[in-house]
Amino acid sequence: MKTLGIIAEYNPFHKGHFYHLTESKKISGASACIAVMSGNFVQRGDAALLSKWERAKIAVDCGVDLVLELPFVYACNSAEIFAKGAVQILNSLCCVSCISFGSESGDLRKLSETASVVASESGEFKKNLKEELGRGGSYPRARAFAVRLAAGGEAAEILDGPNNVLAVEYIKQLALTGSKLMPITVKRKGQGYNEAVPDGDFSSAAAIRGALQNCEDVDCISEYVPDECFCRMKKGGIDVNGNNSRLFLLILAKIISEHEERLEGTISAGEGLGNKLKKAAGASWDMESLISGVKSKRYTRTRVQRLLIHTLMNLSKADFLDIESCGLNFARVLAFNSKGAFLLKTIKEAGPAIPVITNINKQTKRHEDIWKLLRYDVLASDMYNLISGRSIHANSDFVVAPYYKF
Repeated sequence: MKTLGIIAEYNPFHKGHFYHLTESKKISGASACIAVMSGNFVQRGDAALLSKWERAKIAVDCGVDLVLELPFVYACNSAEIFAKGAVQILNSLCCVSCISFGSESGDLRKLSETASVVASESGEFKKNLKEELGRGGSYPRARAFAVRLAAGGEAAEILDGPNNVLAVEYIKQLALTGSKLMPITVKRKGQGYNEAVPDGDFSSAAAIRGALQNCEDVDCISEYVPDECFCRMKKGGIDVNGNNSRLFLLILAKIISEHEERLEGTISAGEGLGNKLKKAAGASWDMESLISGVKSKRYTRTRVQRLLIHTLMNLSKADFLDIESCGLNFARVLAFNSKGAFLLKTIKEAGPAIPVITNINKQTKRHEDIWKLLRYDVLASDMYNLISGRSIHANSDFVVAPYYKF
């Protein structure tokens, strides 16, 4: 059985995602699909609209056969770390033959050329990157500058699209790991990633989330998502503004109560950001004002958002380096159907390179080191339930079981 791998957030699962899924199956000829999906906090440093369990259910209802969680430490991180963790999971499963990702470009050759430049990290590339960072530029801008000097404007322009950036990182990780996965890209249709207002069948996830902040209920986004997604969102109820307010208060309390040196030790901090966090916290009244008080020409909004979540979760540089140096990862099962059950059986029989976890109460006792990684996912779920106004115990990672669609 030919199996396709997809790396996603599905926040929320919209018609563009369904298009990508169906096109990927068509192009690859795969009869099964495994999605590696971020958990309750996503790559750009936001709380997800729906919990990881609900988003995994929707993905299976819409055609994915098996959904695995990308651990928090990798999921809420830079594009490079996000891709590294996700590709490692797919590489480790023994049954995935290809990986598909969306891109603004839709041109695998151009994406691969840019990925090659970024992966090589030549002495000249590093020198130009360092010089641009020294001039106060953000890392994304500095990297595009270094790519432009190394390979020309066309290669650098690839990095203008957020989906292209992730595509480049996926291809880079495939090369660095000697992966046998065949890369496939599907050109993004409809709105660009950062559009503010949804429009048409292929509205962006960001536009859909924005609409939910400005309307009273989920009916306002019914035409932009598949019925399976809309029904679950309608049933669960979504309070975007309330969740943001509660998240802000939790983060504010954390910043105020922590010593500046501890804040400086957070993975996304350094270079005075701990002190800047303290000052911004004292003058902030909501999440937007807090982010605005910290971000700058050098420190992008996305980096600041991740810094705030990392601060809340106590993810330090030291802990992250320990996890990364040990190569820790796992495949945590969130949802599957009958075909997914067969895939799980095949994966376990083949002896995967990382633990496959369906019950953390039992299986993790055999993998004590995994707790260095897993404890962040458990805490992320508790924090997510707290800001969502849901029972921490009833929705705990120790209680909720993977969804099985018969």
